[in-house]
This record gives sequence, C-alpha cells and structure tokens, in this order.
Amino acid sequence: MNRRRAVRENFGAGAVILLILTALVIAGAGVFHAFTKNQQIKVARALQRIENRVSQHRLDITNLEVRLEEQLNPILLNDRLIQMSSDLRSIPLEAVKSIPREPAPTATRGAPVQQQSSARRLGATPSLVDLDSL
Repeated sequence: MNRRRAVRENFGAGAVILLILTALVIAGAGVFHAFTKNQQIKVARALQRIENRVSQHRLDITNLEVRLEEQLNPILLNDRLIQMSSDLRSIPLEAVKSIPREPAPTATRGAPVQQQSSARRLGATPSLVDLDSL
C-alpha cells in the first residue's frame, strides 16, 4: 500500500533465535538416536553371546548324555569288568527278593508320626543277598 516504505528482507532477531534453537534440538535428537541405536547393538550382541553359550551348553549336555549311555551299556560294562579282572559277580534272579513298599505314615490330628530309621529315610535298600554264599 505504501510504495515509498522500504521493505526489509532480512530475518528478525526472533527468527534467528528460533532457527538456532531448532538446529540445536535436531542435533540433540540425532545424538540421542545414535546413542540409543548403539545401546540396541550392544544388547543384541550380548544376547547373541548368551544364545551361543546356551547352545554350547545344550551340545555339551547332549554329548555327556551319549557318553553316559555308552558307559551304562550293560554289555560294554560287563566287558570292562572282565578286562579289569573285577571280582564282581552276577546275581542269579532267584536270589533277589521283592519287598513291597510300605505306605508313608500319615499324620492325623494329635497323633504322633512314627519315626523311620535313618537308612530308610535316606532311601537305602537293605541287603537281601549274602554275596559270600554265591
């Protein structure tokens, strides 16, 4: 409207301050993004190491189970005992007696529970066969 009035085409102080603040916020967001991405990578690497350890332990367990099965094989066990000149002998089936398990004592109100022997509590099986007589 007023043609004689000079038009200023530069930015004001408020616009410059706003641009600087915007640049700082964007730079801070970039640094924060890089930091969080680096943390994600560290966590992913730690998880991968743990998964590798777990798979290695599973493989070790499988190998140990196979070795245990080999050692508990009755035929191979018998052969090893013969090679070692062991004085262990096989027990005939007629010499083994089957004993039924006693039911566990139940406690009723006010009634004392019978005490078991320490060998019975520990799961020890009494010897039923005199090995010297075989």
